[in-house]
Amino acid sequence: MRLLLVLSISLTLSSCWTKVRPNPNPVYGNERVWGNEPIYDAVNDAKQVSYIDSARPVINPGNIYAKGNFIYQLEIGKGIHVIDNTVPAQAHRIGFITVNGSSQISIKSNYLYTNSYDDMLVIDISGGNIIQITKRLVGALPEGRYYYYLSQPTETGYYTCPNTDSVVIGWRKDSIRAGCYKN
Repeated sequence: MRLLLVLSISLTLSSCWTKVRPNPNPVYGNERVWGNEPIYDAVNDAKQVSYIDSARPVINPGNIYAKGNFIYQLEIGKGIHVIDNTVPAQAHRIGFITVNGSSQISIKSNYLYTNSYDDMLVIDISGGNIIQITKRLVGALPEGRYYYYLSQPTETGYYTCPNTDSVVIGWRKDSIRAGCYKN
């Protein structure tokens, strides 16, 4: 009776175990493979915020906020689209606020709140296309320094493990020495 109970419990619990998938194409030594290589920028350069007076395509959309005649839409990892909504049936993108490493936005009064990697930013948006950073809380979000949208490539496969002394602002395909693998 006990044996039957132990077996039934074991079978029930075994359905909860996940199977570890080994790397489908193991690479040994210094063998080169086709994979993703990081594109770096210095931390201070990557954290610069600017306004571009032209529309950019929406590639990786995030949350949206409406304020007055404008709509602000996050482009995860890259910044914020500014959309003129004066005539809602003819809403169109008019600009872009570059904020690398951004993952969320929020608006209260005339201030847009977002992150730039591990920093928290408060941006005055009352001037339309003239933006001003009113506050930067350096290091307020420590996990954002290493875990952000572009810290790994979006597709599966081999990639060069990123350095920690700069930030990744993009990825490109190239022949690399396999160091990391994303399932």
